[in-house]
Amino acid sequence: MSARFAKITLFVIAALLVIPAAANAQNANNGGNNGNNNGNNGGNNGFGNGTIFSGVVGGIKIDTRGVFTGEKAKLDRTALARIEEGLKATDSKIAEATPLRMVSLRGLEQAITRAKDEGRALSSEIKYMAGLQRVEYVIALEDKSDIIIAGPGEGFRLNEAGVVVGEKSGNPVIHLEDFLVAMRSVENARTGQGVSVSIDPTENGIQQLQNFYGQLKRSNTPFRPEMQPLVEKAMGDQTIRLTGVPADSRFSQVLVAADYKMKRLGMGLEAAPISNFPSFMEMAQKAKVRNMTAAPRFWMECNYEPIAKNADGSIWQIRGKGVRTLTEDSKFDGDGKRSGAKKPNRFAVKWAEMMTERFDELSSAEPVFRDLRNVMDLSIVAAIISREQLSEKVGLKTPAILGLTNAAVVPSYTIPKVVPAQCSFVRIAQSWLVSASGGIQLDSWGIAANTEVLPNMDSIEAATATQGGSWWWNAASN
Repeated sequence: MSARFAKITLFVIAALLVIPAAANAQNANNGGNNGNNNGNNGGNNGFGNGTIFSGVVGGIKIDTRGVFTGEKAKLDRTALARIEEGLKATDSKIAEATPLRMVSLRGLEQAITRAKDEGRALSSEIKYMAGLQRVEYVIALEDKSDIIIAGPGEGFRLNEAGVVVGEKSGNPVIHLEDFLVAMRSVENARTGQGVSVSIDPTENGIQQLQNFYGQLKRSNTPFRPEMQPLVEKAMGDQTIRLTGVPADSRFSQVLVAADYKMKRLGMGLEAAPISNFPSFMEMAQKAKVRNMTAAPRFWMECNYEPIAKNADGSIWQIRGKGVRTLTEDSKFDGDGKRSGAKKPNRFAVKWAEMMTERFDELSSAEPVFRDLRNVMDLSIVAAIISREQLSEKVGLKTPAILGLTNAAVVPSYTIPKVVPAQCSFVRIAQSWLVSASGGIQLDSWGIAANTEVLPNMDSIEAATATQGGSWWWNAASN
């Protein structure tokens, strides 16, 4: 090899996200909710304006063609003003922070139905699940024909990025629309591909990139980082594939946005929001990695401890960080087809482990990762309720929540379809590492099936005593 001609190794941080979904699910492949044009249009879906705005999740813009542009979203001040106005009417009692806020699914169902019958948009308390920050418990109450979901909760506000977050913690609150999608899509988790999103380079794009490299080699032209536009043009758009949940839902946009953010952090395309968090590319350069012949592929998946439950299976506790990052190596043949390599790159493993170990810290600084954990939690909740037939056991019917009525039609947003190729380059000895692309995987049914019986779980049931007949309340302090 000529000293002036550097070898190019292509790295594709491929994206794969799998999440279980539900009976009575809407068609995930055709986008679902086609009768509801846009989440901002309000209409008769009960959500009204302000559930989300301008197709923005994670601060990333999806244009009207479905292109995940990567540019910072420009906040619609009019829409923000509507959200803020709606938040002003929030029940003041929600402002009290608590480690255990209880939400009755029977009461939530009734509140949704009542708003529909009275022709009102859903209140902010309903749209943001009474300020729940995370679901930790699922409690089945046979004597009350009810299921309670519970976890930390507090008042909420709109932050500077236009995200509804906890007043004190600054963490994103749980959205009703995400819970509805999880409940309506739960059965898809154990069939076919389950709930998934993938962002993948096309075979044609890989072929074109290999041809571009071949032309450089034949003409003995050295590769230079200034060729980045040519590399990205050769690769073309990467395809976003969504299954198992409606492609036009906020749930799907959270998955895509989190995957996209992980990709950019791994590739070094944007600075990490926390200190001492280098990209994979920086790690490889610092270690002077040689002879890489395969592409590290990263993805995020569930990271839960066994679900704790009491002896009679009426109380369930979701435990663990929720999300971890894994990696494997991929190779591409002359036709652009990918195959797995035998052993993952040790620096890719190190980066994945760092992402896992510091996920809580990272998700506090980058809200879309906390949103990702929230939708994962909700998928686990839906899987527990469905797998254990809790609704049938307690005699609870929730047609509005399950989408069997039109009391709560999930808002529809622009469907993300493609991501333009973005590359970063690192020089190592006589090689250039060229990176492109990300991923996520969620197996809620597998998590829900992994359980252990623990003593002293029944003590939590005392906290389910309702306060003042509300559909939500704070557990009494000990």
